[in-house]
This record gives sequence, structure tokens and C-alpha cells, in this order.
Amino acid sequence: MPTLRFWPRVPGLLLVLGLLLLLNNPAAAQEDEVASVTQLAHDFMHALSIRDIGRLDEFLAPQAMLYSVREDEQGPVLGARTREDFLQGLGGDTRQFLERIWEPVVEVSGRVAMVWSPYDFHLDGSFSHCGIDVLTLLRLDGGWKVASITYNVVREGCGPSPLGAPGG
Repeated sequence: MPTLRFWPRVPGLLLVLGLLLLLNNPAAAQEDEVASVTQLAHDFMHALSIRDIGRLDEFLAPQAMLYSVREDEQGPVLGARTREDFLQGLGGDTRQFLERIWEPVVEVSGRVAMVWSPYDFHLDGSFSHCGIDVLTLLRLDGGWKVASITYNVVREGCGPSPLGAPGG
């Protein structure tokens, strides 16, 4: 009867195959992308709050746009700013900002990602407004970049933030 010479090697081969499957796991790669996009959204808001224009510049795609909608007596007021207008406006503004997001919903598909998150905004230490931030991101050669930010401004009916009071 012939001997099975390969049998002692089978457990080792199975271990190697298992490790290869783990390393090539698309679900794990997707989780990493979601984590990267989520972190970028939080880092962007932090850079905005400390008015780090250099860092914000790094986060934004070359033709990034910012869109807003708020209500006034006549109805919705739409705003649009280019990346350059946004960065220049921050440079000349001396007020203190704090924008916080929580519970982001993140979707990633290839080179496109979206972050949808409630936010609150404080100006000079006082609550200003709340709303929803929507960041659209593109994965370019240098990594994830914010291609657009769309947000609404809600001044009444904002519930308490799950993050608590600022600085608390």
C-alpha cells in the first residue's frame, strides 16, 4: 500500500490558504474604507473648528463645492461656494467655530463615498444651528478628498446633541 507523503503538509497548506482568504477579504477592505472616510469627515470638522486652513485645503478636492440651504420668511435660500471662496472666507473670519457630527451613515463604492450625518454648530461659544451634513468624497491619487459638502441650516427645533454640551 502506498504511503501518503503529502498528508503531514495538509494542515500547513490549509493554514496558508486560510490566511490568504483573510488577507483578500473584500468585507474587511470595505470596513477599512468606511473607517477611513469616517475619520476624514471627523478630521475635516475638527480642522474647521480650529480654522486650520492648510489642513482643510489638503482635505478638499481641486474643484470642491459647498452648498447650503436655509429657510427664511420668503422660503428656501440656497447658497453655493467654491473651494477658494470657502477657504478665503475662513481666513478673514475671527469668530470661534465648533461643528460636531455624530452617528454618520457612510457608504463607499469604489472611488466614491458619502457621509450623511447630523451636526450642531456653535459660534463664539453659543449654539447657532443644527442640521445635516452630506459630504461626497472621491478617492483620488492622493487618497480620499472631499468633492462637495451640502448642508441645511436649522435654527429651531434642534434636539439636544448626543455629544452633550461643548466642552462638557
